[in-house]
Parts: sequence; C-alpha cells; structure tokens
Amino acid sequence: MPNTQLEQHRHIDALVYHGINLLDLAGPMQAFWTADSYRPNYKLRILSADGQPIETQPGIKIAVDGTFADWNPAADLLIPGGRIDKELGSSTLRPLLKEAAARTNGERIISICSGALILADSGILEGKQASTHWSRASTAQSEFPNVDWQLNQLFVNSGNIYTSAGVTAGIDLTLHLIEQDLGSAISLKTAQELVVYLRRNGGQAQFSSALSLQAAGQSNIAKLSEIILSEPEADWTIEKMAQSAGVSTRTLHRRLKEDIGATPAQFVERLRLDLARTALLKRSSIKQAAHLSGFGHIQNLRRAFQRNFGITPSEYVERFS
Repeated sequence: MPNTQLEQHRHIDALVYHGINLLDLAGPMQAFWTADSYRPNYKLRILSADGQPIETQPGIKIAVDGTFADWNPAADLLIPGGRIDKELGSSTLRPLLKEAAARTNGERIISICSGALILADSGILEGKQASTHWSRASTAQSEFPNVDWQLNQLFVNSGNIYTSAGVTAGIDLTLHLIEQDLGSAISLKTAQELVVYLRRNGGQAQFSSALSLQAAGQSNIAKLSEIILSEPEADWTIEKMAQSAGVSTRTLHRRLKEDIGATPAQFVERLRLDLARTALLKRSSIKQAAHLSGFGHIQNLRRAFQRNFGITPSEYVERFS
C-alpha cells in the first residue's frame, strides 16, 4: 500500500566511505530522487565519517552533507558497497548500525552490493537471510557463516533490513522500496524514466560469468573447461573429467568446490549454459541451442535455465537479445 503520510517524508541517510562503488550510491539515490519528483516523499542526505568529501572507486570525489554523528535516528540508512576492508570492524559504523537495527518504527537499513558484509560484520545479519555481490560469495560464507546467504537473489528482505546483490541490483531493490512507499504507479514511472525493468526475473548469476575461471587461477580447471566446451555433448562423468584435467576425482571435487563453488555436475551444466546463452543471443532457436550446448533436448535446457536463473530460455531471449 502507498504511504498515506507523505507530508512526513521518508528520510534516507547514505553512509559513505572512501572507495565506495559510485553506482552503488548514485543508482539508488537517483531512483529515490526520480520517484520524489513524481510525488514528494524523500529527503536524501550523504554522510561521511568526518564530514569531508570522499573519493569513489572511479576516482570521482563527492561532497557530503554531514558526519556519521549527524545521522537521523528516524531515517533509513543506505550502505553502499566498494572497497570495504577498512570499514569492517569500524568503531563508528558498528555501534551505529546496531542502534539503527534496534529501532521499531519501520525505519530501514539498506545495503547495496558488498555493503552487506559491513552489516554482517556489525552482527545485525545473524540468523537472517541476505544477498551480496556474487564475487564476494566465498568471503561472505567463510567470514559470516551464521548469515543465511541467498547469493543468487537480486535482493532480500529480512525484517527491516534489505540487502541487494551486485551493483545495479541496488536499483531493483530501490524500485521495490518505492513501490512499498508510493505504490506501483510511481515505481513504474521511475523505472520508465531510468529505462530499467520494474521487476527482473532470475538472479544475479545470469549477469555474471558462470564460473570466473580466470579468477580461480587453476590452469588444470581452465584446461578442463576448454575440453568440455569443445565437446559439450559428451557424457562427462567425474572420472572422465578428472582424467582430462590430469587430477584425481577427489582433487577435482575439492578444487571445483573451493574455487568456483560447484560440484562436477554443476560445473558441466554451467559451461553448457554459457554455450546455450551464446547461441540464443546469436538468434539460434531454443532447439538449436539445446543441441549446440550439449543439453540435447529442449526440456533439459529449460530445466537448467529455471534451476540456475529462475527464468525460461524464451524469457532470457526477451530480456537480453
């Protein structure tokens, strides 16, 4: 339902630090500002630890409106991602976030991208579901095992805490919040103005490289991927995969799990999905894509798309071709 007390306005304080991803801040703030131009409802501020301008990841400096000490206890807090290492364990952010999480009047804490790790570090995500950028999956799961990470979700809501996946997913989350505050008509107008989808189906896996093999840095795994991609229709048993990679089946299991978070079967499926997506975007039919990628039958391809991306091959083509 739309907010019926628009005259009160919803205050949003963005807490920023050196090295934030500029789009993590600018995307949501632009969306809120755009919605406000249709129906006034938002008061936006940017706060830094010392009230001084901060430098974003692209090197662009931005001015701020005050210090963390000036935060409004009645405001939503927005935490962008970026180079977060120095912010983990922050003596300024930790108590502030804990105090903010204890509020009971509907104020929200909103994290964008890797900003969720700052929330996790403060302890306020313990036992809650959350999302973050796919490239932070290993860190999130190892450093904060008591958080229920939903890493293929574009955004997740746990009570008054909202977390989003990588970068542009912050806009998806913001549109959702605008719809909560002002209704679907204003959210739709905002999406149209920004030329983005009001609601994207599927998770962040559909926008990232399936395996990030280069980042894994394992030459034998990269070699295996090339072999599988050259013969995707083969029956890739774990024994055959291990032999092709020149490692034992146990080592293959371990390296795939540690480096890319996949089982051998998932490894093959994701490689085939990469081939299928490429074929679909080159205007191949779904039947042709299923054949070229090694899935064989259309139904196998459809099931793999639903399992990994939450959408059908047809929906994928509609959104990205």
